Amino acid sequence: MTSKRSIIIFWALFLVPTLILAVVSFELLSHEQERMSRSTQQTLLERAITISETIHLTVEAVQENLTQSLMALDQDQIKKNLIVWEETNPLVRNVFIYHKEKDLEYPAGGMASTDEQRQFIARYDALFSGRMAFDFNEESSKEESRLYAGVESRSESVTKDVEDSFSSTGRYNLAPKKEVQSSRQKLVALSKVAQKAPALEKETIFLEEPLTPLVERSGWIPWFSENRLCILGWVQKYEKSPVYGIELELMSLLSRLVIDFPELSEKEAALVLMDGNGNFMHQSGSLAVAAKEKPLAVVSVSSLLPHWQIGLFINAKGFGTTRGFFYVSMILLGILLTAILSGGILLTRLTLKKMKDASQKTSFVSSVSHELKTPLTSIRMYAELLLSKRVKDEKKTQTYLSVIVNESGRLTRLINNVLDFGKLEQGKKTYQITRFELDQFLYQMIEAHSIRIQDQGLEIITDVKENDYTMRTDRDAIEQVVLNLLDNALKYAGDGRFIRFILIKESAFILLKICDDGPGIPKAQHEMIFEKFHRVDNSLTSKQPGSGLGLSIAKQILRDLDGDLLFEPNTGNGSCFTARIKHHDTD
Repeated sequence: MTSKRSIIIFWALFLVPTLILAVVSFELLSHEQERMSRSTQQTLLERAITISETIHLTVEAVQENLTQSLMALDQDQIKKNLIVWEETNPLVRNVFIYHKEKDLEYPAGGMASTDEQRQFIARYDALFSGRMAFDFNEESSKEESRLYAGVESRSESVTKDVEDSFSSTGRYNLAPKKEVQSSRQKLVALSKVAQKAPALEKETIFLEEPLTPLVERSGWIPWFSENRLCILGWVQKYEKSPVYGIELELMSLLSRLVIDFPELSEKEAALVLMDGNGNFMHQSGSLAVAAKEKPLAVVSVSSLLPHWQIGLFINAKGFGTTRGFFYVSMILLGILLTAILSGGILLTRLTLKKMKDASQKTSFVSSVSHELKTPLTSIRMYAELLLSKRVKDEKKTQTYLSVIVNESGRLTRLINNVLDFGKLEQGKKTYQITRFELDQFLYQMIEAHSIRIQDQGLEIITDVKENDYTMRTDRDAIEQVVLNLLDNALKYAGDGRFIRFILIKESAFILLKICDDGPGIPKAQHEMIFEKFHRVDNSLTSKQPGSGLGLSIAKQILRDLDGDLLFEPNTGNGSCFTARIKHHDTD
């Protein structure tokens, strides 16, 4: 009871820290997973902000360059140059010239215009009809531009990167001086169109007789038509000169912007460029995103592209490499806990085995003490009777002497078993290989113990076919095996009728079988009968004497001699033990 209580206390002290370690480790790993996930999300969000700033700076540079190019147009050839732009520059969708007094000069309305021009006129009717001034959004544009004042230097560097990349013909040039240009640089290059300087005489006349005061007003108008964003740029150089400008081809602009959209290494994330209606314009990342799915976070692209956003989408179930870190960490934690629990189980099993061995040894000592005391008591009692010469009957004298001899033999076998067990346990038992006739040896053993067998009321049956049973092995060791098997049969044969001795010769072995027709051994004990200290009835009150070492010693001796001891239930009742004795060819 004390030992069981000690094991329970051990497991309580062992499991509580292990469970605490598992819970704390799981919590720490979960928090670390969340921290890494948030860090990765923040990194992606910062990347989206960087992309939005890049788009803003690029669009701003494009608009600034287009404004400068519009302002630099020859006032006498405005219409001609604008038409050239419309036809050759992919950034220009439509152009216009507007007079406050004469209304819209170009494009002309009516049947003379194309469908695209008529749609353009209808789209900006509020401006061209005079209901709204071209500078109606000037104050809001200035306010929004202040939000991006911190990145003006970057805008200037963008513009500076594309200097001298234009032709002198007034048309855009796709062949830059540098061998490698980013799509953003090419886009900015398209927006700056150089113009031919006016003739010297015209410039001189212009300087001597200015027509009107120089005002150089300009602006860009984000315009929504049918829930779609359109961008109109306009300039007015002189007080009484016309207002003219261009409408940006937004798809052409975006198609060049998104080429440099960075690819994402995270497999379960995506950055999506969305217009004002939430339509997906471009996606970076391999995550499949549904059209109506809401983003985890959004970043406004630019005040120049109102309501356009970059959405961050994440699959939380398997997000990025942090999920792999969590799984690997949990596997390692599981291995650690398994190792700890396995160590505890191993220690418990070793402890239980030691306890079992200690209990068996205690039982063995008690049994051996009991077994030694019984024959010694009998020998002393009968020897004292004979010594006192009070026994006058010759038959009684012979009976007492027979008891003394039998008990002495029993005591000798018990002591031999104990000595052999000690030698076998320490690996110090030695064997002397000799040649002898196994059948003659068996007959001698049967003759020597026939009285014991017959006193049990058992018939001796021998089944030895004529053959050459000469063999080389340790005779004394085989004698010890046969004695142990014979003692075992005599103890447990019970009300049996016979003991059968069988010899069978094989090529390298001779099989010696000792069988009886007693009650047999219970099936649950078949696997344990060869264990040391094991007895079918292991109590001190057992009717049959013994130490529980006989079969264990016999099996170990035969295995040391390259043989074995096997047990098989006898057909019907009883037991049968087979000693496989190896024949040794050389000395």
